[in-house]
Order: sequence, then structure tokens, then C-alpha cells
Amino acid sequence: MKTYEFDYENYGGIETPLDNLEPSVWDRGYYCETDEGVWYELYVNETVKTDYPSIAEDFENIDSISYNFRGFHGLWLGDYEENSQITFFVPNEEKSFTFDEMTDIFI
Repeated sequence: MKTYEFDYENYGGIETPLDNLEPSVWDRGYYCETDEGVWYELYVNETVKTDYPSIAEDFENIDSISYNFRGFHGLWLGDYEENSQITFFVPNEEKSFTFDEMTDIFI
């Protein structure tokens, strides 16, 4: 599987606000379209954060919420505990989980 990293030099940041976020899951969210696909930076709301105060990167454990994240590319959970942030990438050319699948994990 190809590894994806956001190119800050070419794109600056993930800064375009997302509209119509599911309020039962997201506090706010942003995206950035690139030549390869779309990067998302999403922030869970306080209710979700209370239910999931941290997310261990335990992708093979079926009992862990992170098990559901196995289909996402460029996934970054390093800012989740402190900032409630989840970052991931949806490539143009590969079958990949999308923003809708990320929302469904928390509903």
C-alpha cells in the first residue's frame, strides 16, 4: 500500500471548511484537494470525545475502535487525544474509505 503524507510546501495546509458536517459526530472539519486526492482534517465533538477520550492504534484488535480505521490512507491520530483531531487521505485512483465512512464509525 502506498504511503501518503500531506505536502505542506505545495498546499500550505488543510484549511477549506467542510459544510454539512454530521453534528452528532463533528465539531468542525476541513479539507484540501490535491493532485492525488483529498485530505481531511476533522475534529470530533465533545460527546464523541467523552465516549472515546483516546484512540489506540490497535488496528488488528477487532474490539478496538481503531480496527474500523484499517481502510483509511494517510491516517494520523497523533493529535486526537490533545486536539480531538483525525486526519486522513482519500486518493483519486485507489479504492479507499471516505469521509462518509469515517462519520459512520462514530454514529
